[in-house]
Amino acid sequence: MTEAAVILGLDEDLAWHYLVAANNLCDQPLIRTRADQPVPTVHARRLLSRDEDLAQAFERFLDSPGGGAFRQFQQRHQFLRRLEARTSARNQFYCQVQSVRRERVNAVVTLNLGGGDRLAAHITARSAEELGLVAGRACHALIDPSWVEVRAECPAERNANRLCGRVARVLDDPVDAEVAIELAGGRILLATMTRAEMLDKDIRPGRAVGALIQSSQIILAVDQPAAATESRGEHP
Repeated sequence: MTEAAVILGLDEDLAWHYLVAANNLCDQPLIRTRADQPVPTVHARRLLSRDEDLAQAFERFLDSPGGGAFRQFQQRHQFLRRLEARTSARNQFYCQVQSVRRERVNAVVTLNLGGGDRLAAHITARSAEELGLVAGRACHALIDPSWVEVRAECPAERNANRLCGRVARVLDDPVDAEVAIELAGGRILLATMTRAEMLDKDIRPGRAVGALIQSSQIILAVDQPAAATESRGEHP
């Protein structure tokens, strides 16, 4: 990663954050960490090898808009659009809605992150309706790193919002620390804490840790609201 950052003219920390964002917004993980360094997955290598194919697919879909080339281009274009979004919430996960439990005022939306990892978001029923959240719908889960509580050991049972992973990277200064946790499904969860807390819990690269997230501190977003989707005759 250091060599790549130099070639691109990027600070190494900035390059790492770009990798994390791309990894969490793709439909499949793009990196795994080994010895604190990111290693591209098979899916990432496949995407990189298809840069030229993407340009060719664009030319083909102009001639055959209903063919498979158009669908391939559309899928890649949607992924690139996800990378354009800007938000202060450093954790941005592209995931699928597993279930929605609606009540009169609120709703609990369970999200599938892959690899057995799940999140449960507590939002208003009106928001769930306006976003068109139903089982199988793709959406984004936004979580600020300061909302993630890191435990010194994995929870006895993995369930929604009680996640288990391995510390992939630690960035600290004299006061604060940022911890990158690689989850079982390959997503990378960022958490912030004081440096004193990090030392007290003995948080270090390679160690298995738990992460706890409150359901009310997960913000959901979709690429296209339900009303806009319906007006175009599309279905989630």
